[in-house]
Amino acid sequence: MHQKPTTILLAALLVLANFAVSGKAFAQASAYAEEYIPELLPQGYPSGLIADNQSSPYLFWVALSDGRLHVLERLLSGQYREIENIPISIGKQGYGKEVEGDQKTPVGIYTMTSFIEDERLDDFYGIGAYPIDYPNAWDRLSGRTGYGIWLHGLPKGVDERPLLDSNGCVVIDNSKLDKYSEYIVTGKSTMVLTETLDWLEQPEQQDSADVMQAIGRWVSQWESLNTEEYLSNYHPDFTDFERDLEDWSLYKARINSAKEYIDVELSQLSVFTYPGEEGMVVTRFFQDYESSNFSWKGWKQLLWRRNSESGDWQIIYEGNG
Repeated sequence: MHQKPTTILLAALLVLANFAVSGKAFAQASAYAEEYIPELLPQGYPSGLIADNQSSPYLFWVALSDGRLHVLERLLSGQYREIENIPISIGKQGYGKEVEGDQKTPVGIYTMTSFIEDERLDDFYGIGAYPIDYPNAWDRLSGRTGYGIWLHGLPKGVDERPLLDSNGCVVIDNSKLDKYSEYIVTGKSTMVLTETLDWLEQPEQQDSADVMQAIGRWVSQWESLNTEEYLSNYHPDFTDFERDLEDWSLYKARINSAKEYIDVELSQLSVFTYPGEEGMVVTRFFQDYESSNFSWKGWKQLLWRRNSESGDWQIIYEGNG
């Protein structure tokens, strides 16, 4: 969805610069703009993004089939605009990581967890590296293995590498890695690794409304201390890696029976449809939980799947982080 600078934009810029614009001068300036101002980069709603209110307004979207990293900025309108896209290197065997050592880059929604400084790295990794949380919850539920997937730089003195040239990491040049340090908040910034980046003029209304209502219903029923209604939000295939739905239900019934009240507040909520998975979304948020006998604050992640029979969104995984 590309647009060219409009004469309205140009006129505004000229007014701000205190130019008195005659008809001839305006035409000349317009011609100059067409020749020297590049096309505006795409703007709108990335397909698959339902909500993103993380504290950083920047989103890193890797289009694996194109071999490009797109840096997106969230606008006050809720739309995103692309501020830059650059070439990358990915796994020697492409993408769709399944097992350790397959030399593929994973597909999924990830958090950049930390930063490893230059002096702690071999020169092979450039001036620094941002590990991502592969394997994430869905990777683990899917039986995927491996570790050590990073966004990192090139060896010093090297300007580029072929598209298929890493062991699974995403590799960019050092100048860009240094620049993007201003945009990345470790522990919060999201990296989307998916086949393509597709732009929409309007957000995907139906999934957006259904998912956001499901999240609100889950919180409301949790706070109501109606354990039966609260547990209806959980999918028959639910797990937290320690308990299945039956054990989770017993655990929650016991916990809730000892409480006089529960208050839950969510902030910095992000919601994405999960790449390559039909009827699944991932949500991450900062949770402030308080009850009559316990309080807790921290990051939480939920995976939601549509129930094939009822059509409702239900939680198949819940965990911290």
